[in-house]
Amino acid sequence: MLAGCVLAAMRWRQCPMETEMAVPKRKTTPMKRGFRRSADALKAPTYVEDKDSGERRRPHHIDLKTGMYGGRQILEPKDDA
Repeated sequence: MLAGCVLAAMRWRQCPMETEMAVPKRKTTPMKRGFRRSADALKAPTYVEDKDSGERRRPHHIDLKTGMYGGRQILEPKDDA
C-alpha cells in the first residue's frame, strides 16, 4: 500500500491515507471579510404605523386586522371575538 502512495506522489497526486486540510489559495481581502461579517449584526424587525387603523405592522405586509394591502382589500377583516 505504501508503494502505491509513493507512486501516486510521483504522479503529483495525494495518497488517500495522507489527506490534509483544505487551504485557501488567496488571502481573504478586508472587503470580502466585511461582507461576510455584515450578516452577523442582527437587526430588530422594523414596524410602521398603519395609516388607516393606526396598528403597527411590517412594511410590505398585509394588515391582518383590516385585511388591507396597498390601499386594496385583500382579506376579510378580522372580527373581534
